[in-house]
Amino acid sequence: MSFTRQLLTALCLILSLQLYGAEDPSPSDSVTTVEELDARILAILEETGAPGMIGAIVYGDELIWQGAHGMANLDFEQAVTPETLFRVGSISKSIVSLSILKLVERGEISLDDLISELAPETGVVNPWEETDPVRLVHTLEHTAGFDDIHFRDFAFSDPNVTTLQGIEFNNNSRNVRWRPGTRMAYSNIGPAIAAVALENVAGMSFENFAKQEIFDPLGMSTASFFFAEGVASSYNPNNDVSPYIHIPVRPSGAMNATSSDMAQLLKMFIGRGSLEDFQLIQPDSLTRMETPTTTVGASDGLKTGYGLSNYTSISNGFLFHGHNGGIDGFSSSYAYLPEFERGYFYSVNQPNGPAIRQISALISSFITRDLTPPEPPPLVELSVAELAAFEGFYESDSPRIELMAGLQRLTFASIRAEDGKLIIKPLIGDATEIIPVGNKQFRRDEDPIATFAFVTSPDNESLLQLNQGTLKQIGPIKAYGRLLAILYAVLMLASSILFAIFWLAMKLKPKHLRRTTPYLRVRAMPAAASATFVLFIFLIIGLISSASPAEISSLTIGFWFVSWLFPVVTGLALYAVASQFEHRREVGLAVWHHSLHTAIGLAVFVIFMLSFGFVGLQTWAY
Repeated sequence: MSFTRQLLTALCLILSLQLYGAEDPSPSDSVTTVEELDARILAILEETGAPGMIGAIVYGDELIWQGAHGMANLDFEQAVTPETLFRVGSISKSIVSLSILKLVERGEISLDDLISELAPETGVVNPWEETDPVRLVHTLEHTAGFDDIHFRDFAFSDPNVTTLQGIEFNNNSRNVRWRPGTRMAYSNIGPAIAAVALENVAGMSFENFAKQEIFDPLGMSTASFFFAEGVASSYNPNNDVSPYIHIPVRPSGAMNATSSDMAQLLKMFIGRGSLEDFQLIQPDSLTRMETPTTTVGASDGLKTGYGLSNYTSISNGFLFHGHNGGIDGFSSSYAYLPEFERGYFYSVNQPNGPAIRQISALISSFITRDLTPPEPPPLVELSVAELAAFEGFYESDSPRIELMAGLQRLTFASIRAEDGKLIIKPLIGDATEIIPVGNKQFRRDEDPIATFAFVTSPDNESLLQLNQGTLKQIGPIKAYGRLLAILYAVLMLASSILFAIFWLAMKLKPKHLRRTTPYLRVRAMPAAASATFVLFIFLIIGLISSASPAEISSLTIGFWFVSWLFPVVTGLALYAVASQFEHRREVGLAVWHHSLHTAIGLAVFVIFMLSFGFVGLQTWAY
């Protein structure tokens, strides 16, 4: 997935604040046989316009369905077959953790080992190093505090880069942003750092280790982290071909596999580390892989979240384990139910949201259709005072992409107690009800396990941790103050634009009908600053739509220039208005006050831009 598409996706998540709802899709209809399932998936592809897909369903050690539909290449009318390779993106991370766990079982490495000792060359910068060093486990559970990779990383494509060189190409994602082991924030740099640690211990490249210790023993004969002829083409939403990108952090997302390869991996997970007569890994190691341990919530007993490259998701009342992935237009997912020995995999060669959601819902519903969901933990009654302790306002506090952190903090959710439960209401979107199950943990009514935990961080912060996110409690002044400041700024910007249109219309009158305009700069400078900000917004939209924000171009240079120009023009506007305070009656009190408030509103935008890191941002070097 391109970085700009990630930014757009993140913005949508921010606006909806769906940080606490575990995915629980409902299919439009149910199927009872693999023939019906196959036909329905084909219909979904046709209805949504998705080019092609592969898939597999495993019960125990039996492959009960293997899907191959649509086109691997539209231009050459090449059909998808069971032998077609698809890119599976971040599913690659599961191979990193399996490889590390192999070394752990041999006693050659420990999850608690320090990255500063295992892989000092990776250049991790940690302000908490003396008290809270980054450990190997943090890189695999995404709790080190790393930023995700940046524009330059997504524009990179070199098939010959080593793991370390790929990490070194990154500018500053290795800077730790909060105390390691408190929050989870997904970052592609972490597993790559773990892979360097593996290379140092094993004395071979990660890719060779994965082939020798994982792929070959499992019979994943065509799985690879390198490009291979026959990989399906991927397509953007307009069905234009997306190029094959040789990403710099290969262990985090470069894996190619067939449905047969992935079926073998599923069988191993379902068999608790065993495939036929071969024991790849011990059951206890798989249980550890599936269990998050290094957030504050996990330390307090929360079982849902992100383990070692393996996360939990909830569908139809069942708790699935697995991982998904997206790269170059491919969207993939695998998930399994250990206690029921069932699992599935699919991959679509297009980032087609409707197709992905429907296929996921359909398959998960199919494999659980004859199963009974586990009994959820019972309700624990809390007093009004006990529930009231959790009430308040909460903002997102574990941004995956640091560039989006400021925007995330503009939105917040409110929590209130009602009828023995808590109601979480985001600024935009539907409310969620959660019920107490003890130990400051809560769940939704349909959840089979606690999915929310109120905790206190080592820095004495009141946090709500859930799935893969963290919210921090804030005061009402902070929550509404920023919102009101933005609304004020937007209102003044809009009025300035309307005022400018009216003023220009007056200037277009015949000369003998025009009124003279004293102190023209009092009107003109705020209008110029407003126009500059509007231009800046259009440049942001252009960057989001751009396929190459990491290249030096008129768009990226324009963005950089205007990001500086707007604060300068706004400052001049403030000076132009304030300097005429003594002459405000001659200017016109209404005009002067409007110009002043417009300049102040635009200054609010400048303050937010500075806090977001947008001013002077060189996207080609970020």
